[in-house]
Amino acid sequence: MRDRASSSPPISEQEIQLRQRAAAFVCIGMPALTYFGIVAALDHDWLLALLALLTATVIVICVLALWRYGQGYRAIRPAVVCYSALVLYLVAYSGPEHARGLWFLSLPLVSLKLLPPREGGIWVLGAIITATCLMMLAGNGPNSTAYSIEYIARYITTTVLITGVLLWSELILERYQQRIEGQNAALLAERDQLEREIVQRTGLEEELRYLATTDPLTGLLNRRAFMTTLADELTRNQRLHSRFTLLMLDIDHFKLVNDTYGHPVGDAVLVHLSGLLAKQLRSIDKLARIGGEEFAILLIDTSADAAATVIERLLATIRSNPASHPENGKPIAITASIGCTESKADDDEQSPFVRADRALYAAKQGGRDQHCWR
Repeated sequence: MRDRASSSPPISEQEIQLRQRAAAFVCIGMPALTYFGIVAALDHDWLLALLALLTATVIVICVLALWRYGQGYRAIRPAVVCYSALVLYLVAYSGPEHARGLWFLSLPLVSLKLLPPREGGIWVLGAIITATCLMMLAGNGPNSTAYSIEYIARYITTTVLITGVLLWSELILERYQQRIEGQNAALLAERDQLEREIVQRTGLEEELRYLATTDPLTGLLNRRAFMTTLADELTRNQRLHSRFTLLMLDIDHFKLVNDTYGHPVGDAVLVHLSGLLAKQLRSIDKLARIGGEEFAILLIDTSADAAATVIERLLATIRSNPASHPENGKPIAITASIGCTESKADDDEQSPFVRADRALYAAKQGGRDQHCWR
């Protein structure tokens, strides 16, 4: 059973970047929030202490949810909202020298780094308007210090400049990332296309190789593939000083079968005989159809004495297992003649084939349904 990590989809580059920025936000923001909470508690400013604690809690929860469950920007938006509320509170109650209000200048960085550029820009614009209103109304409430018009102008100008620079850089980065993602998608599509073409070409090569080496009717080796196998076995035998036996098998009076029942029935007889022969041979032996009704059998590492039993079993099996008519199921009795030869040390590729063919001719001339050696 695969674990969750192996079954989960891959993380996008955008998600990785957002997680890194959220982690940096936690590393930088948590000490500041801790400071505000402690100072506010010492000054008995319980609202600020509560807001700092709430903001820290929401940030931690959002970042943990982002790392554990993903969900992208949706997971981090509550943290941006809480942080915005905190800095706006600091603008409204900034102290005699308005030192607290300067923390509002960090909001463009937080919003534009943790939200999509356009959404972050709109969010900061709304926060700037809200902050402007708070500064214009400051001094009317308790513990609130009024702002001068010059201070407000410099403050807003600075915030707008910071927002503009950050927004421009984020838009350029977003456009660059989109171009890279498009190029990566095109490369992946091209790779997939190449893989499909390779699989298709491999399949075609396998099919061509099968067609080039296999008899289409019986599924056995064809003459060309069998001759290659015979040549390889000759080389191996001469190197190891071993022997093999080659059999040439021909169905007796097969022309009569075709003339009597038709060629489709003759094909069914050939398929039937192929199955009989394959069941009687070992997995290492080689069986091929090399002509119309002619088959070749290569008994690997088998001398003439050991092959005699196999040959008699083949003849008896063919004799006792007639083929069935494909339409009416009536039995069609068949026999076969076999020409046999044992390999010799000085054989070339054609020598055993010629001897086996002569032996087959002798078996037919001698009465058929028998075997003969050469």
